Amino acid sequence: MLRSNYKHCNLTILSAVMLGAFSTSSFATATFDPATGIVDMPVVEVLNGASSDFYSAQLQLGDDGLQLVAAQSIPAAKGQQRVVFDSTTTAVHIPSVVVGANEFYAKLKLVPGSNPLRFTVDQLVSNSFQGCPGFSTPGPVEGSCVLSGEYNENITLTKNIQWIVSSGVFIGGDNVNSATLTINPGTQIFGQQGADYLWIRRGSKIMAEGTPDNPIVMSGPLQQTAGEWGGLVISGNAPVNGCNEGVNLCEIPFEAITSEFFGGNNPADNSGVVKYTQILFAGFAVRPNEELNGLTLNGVGSGTVIDFVQVHEGLDDGVEMFGGTVGLKHLVLTSIGDDSLDWGSGWAGKAQFVLIKQADDDGDRGIEADNNEVNNDIEPRAKPVLSNMTMIGAPVATQGVLLRRGTGANIWNSVISGFPDCVSIDGEATFINAGAPGNLTGELTMVNSFVNCGNNFLDGNGATFAVSDWFTSQAGNSQEDALLNGYLPAVGSPLTLGGAPVNDAFFDAVDYVGAFKDADDDWTEEWTFDF
Repeated sequence: MLRSNYKHCNLTILSAVMLGAFSTSSFATATFDPATGIVDMPVVEVLNGASSDFYSAQLQLGDDGLQLVAAQSIPAAKGQQRVVFDSTTTAVHIPSVVVGANEFYAKLKLVPGSNPLRFTVDQLVSNSFQGCPGFSTPGPVEGSCVLSGEYNENITLTKNIQWIVSSGVFIGGDNVNSATLTINPGTQIFGQQGADYLWIRRGSKIMAEGTPDNPIVMSGPLQQTAGEWGGLVISGNAPVNGCNEGVNLCEIPFEAITSEFFGGNNPADNSGVVKYTQILFAGFAVRPNEELNGLTLNGVGSGTVIDFVQVHEGLDDGVEMFGGTVGLKHLVLTSIGDDSLDWGSGWAGKAQFVLIKQADDDGDRGIEADNNEVNNDIEPRAKPVLSNMTMIGAPVATQGVLLRRGTGANIWNSVISGFPDCVSIDGEATFINAGAPGNLTGELTMVNSFVNCGNNFLDGNGATFAVSDWFTSQAGNSQEDALLNGYLPAVGSPLTLGGAPVNDAFFDAVDYVGAFKDADDDWTEEWTFDF
């Protein structure tokens, strides 16, 4: 009932605002004609994964919401502000409805099953600074507000405020007093120093819904150096390893801040949404060799959506999974100081479309993969499925992919280039888990993939077979120049027809290798920080 009343209140406000004046400002992404009740949206992008369609559309304002009354296909119109409908979240984001001298952001939500399509008003927010809300305090400059401490109620961060994270900011208690943090498109969040970080605890959610034209930005204050702030941490209730055998509910402390726990018995746990988001210049050493990463996912479940996320110039790892089952798509991991993609504690999730691009003067591994450092064979064993990765290294790096400490993995359709070593397998438990060339167990595989490094393979400690034999014994693998132009396939690249679909509903069906189908498939454009 409260939710219904809230929407009705917003609809009443929207009606009043739109009826108040009619603007034809060239900056508006939607206008309203009070004589007809028509909301006109000249450019609407409908997102469907990395692809999208463009329309001009009209909505009719009525007592029960906004109904779609017209839609016409138009040519793609990227590179400009526009209305965005995200089919994943069923939200319409209108960046600017200009009414006289005032400008508003509006968020609409699709009414499930409606035909014709009908939308309710979820948010209506002034795009000008209106003062700091009660859950924050005034910041050091006009238009800034400070977040600090623990939040046990739902809060929304809007783009009309520059948000400052002070020390550890926690959303919810640990599976108590749960809350949702909503972050609107175009919102900017800054840490002031290394020990400032944003933490979503178990049972709570983050709803960070950026758009291609208005990505969410989480950054350090200067945007110049790795480690300017802590980063984003999400903790969930999905399974992890690291407890004594026979423990029904495995919950473990986070290595850097041991008072915080994660893990549970819900593989489908939902910690929310992070889409079209930049995480910049993060990473902080809480203790020696115990750092925060750009994005840390602790026991996060498969109900969580992580899609179109960039981590750039992090001091430690780009994205690190500690167990869990979370899936990730469209990752851009650039100029990371340590490992770009790291997992351990039994991560059994999925990832597709991953670009890893190292800096020329810094960086360790493209992927560092463990099951468990203490007990390499502990269950649940790490065994993610990954497809369509493009990993571009530099001479200062260590390896493209290091598979060790008993990890499993099924790697598809990936290209590794420019590292001193492309692929290394290390540790007796890892080799035994894999089986042997010609008689693999299926627990550790790589198919339809290309390697082209100074040294393609490195046999680690406890080797029971040559990594080169493991690679060449599997279907579709090749040791040749993949003909990349930067990070995209050049004309004539063998990558464009070298792939195969993964038989799993999480994965988009592809016939190509690497993160990009061809030179025209650059899904990093517009929403990422310059790399």
